[in-house]
Amino acid sequence: MKSFIIRELTKEKELLEYNLKTNIHLTLVLVLSQAIDTDVHVVVRLIGRGASAKVIGLVVGRGDHKIVLHTEQIHEAPETTSNLLVKAALYDRTQFSYDGIIRVERSAQKSDAYQKNENLLLSPQSHARSDPALEIFANDVRCTHGSTTGKINEDQLWYLTSRGLSIPQAKQLLVEGFFQHAISTVSDTINQERIRKTLWQVT
Repeated sequence: MKSFIIRELTKEKELLEYNLKTNIHLTLVLVLSQAIDTDVHVVVRLIGRGASAKVIGLVVGRGDHKIVLHTEQIHEAPETTSNLLVKAALYDRTQFSYDGIIRVERSAQKSDAYQKNENLLLSPQSHARSDPALEIFANDVRCTHGSTTGKINEDQLWYLTSRGLSIPQAKQLLVEGFFQHAISTVSDTINQERIRKTLWQVT
């Protein structure tokens, strides 16, 4: 059984929990595009053999706001899979803090888990902190994690402006490209468009 969820994050504090039973396949897209302070905690438990989860987090931070995102990928059953990618584009004085954990219990042999956070700083005053972590208690698993933080590529920006785009237009195009990799992991083009509309508040 497959489930696809787009969840727009609009609250000051939010807890989201999902328990995935045998052969349940969840795709969860988290979108934060409003200029707000928020603290979000997402827990995905894989409690049935063969369950899988794909979690995509898309954050556009604006203004002088603090955004905190915690994620937990908890593998409790064997042969389970989780794949998490959080991408944040940070404008103005936004402060973004991400911490995520992959936990694999002894009962979850042959689990496969991945976690990555990528941040794009669009202002000298924006800031990102990333703290991914692993807790592995099984001995037959594959788990990886990582994070990157950087700025817009000046060569790409120059190229686009040399083709007639204004600097704001060129930056927007590069930010859209930054998110496109994550969006393209969703195979359904209709759902891809739903994600873009939610992210950029297109009606």
